[in-house]
Amino acid sequence: MADVKIRAPSPFWPRLAAAFAFAAPVAARGEGAEFQCFPMAETRHLIADRRLADPFASMQAASSAAHAEPIAAKLCRDRDALVYEISMLRRDGRVLRIYLDATNGQPHPGHK
Repeated sequence: MADVKIRAPSPFWPRLAAAFAFAAPVAARGEGAEFQCFPMAETRHLIADRRLADPFASMQAASSAAHAEPIAAKLCRDRDALVYEISMLRRDGRVLRIYLDATNGQPHPGHK
């Protein structure tokens, strides 16, 4: 019978896994402080409470201007401003995201 040696796992892999486990939440927290999207219930409340622009009308206007099919609209906070993140599907299959100022439905100056 052949001699089979069993190697102990390298101490490198547990350290690498731990590094990824700690790095991902830290990176997400840093990004979340600047840009955060709201859940649907809170979105409805904010639209009614702050009298924001109609998200469906904004989505339709943006999709016709971009010649793309609207997919979704989310209300998000970008630093101190409320913006709609409008996702659209272009005819070439690419997803396009446009950011509109939620107060007036105009393009948000902080995004392309």
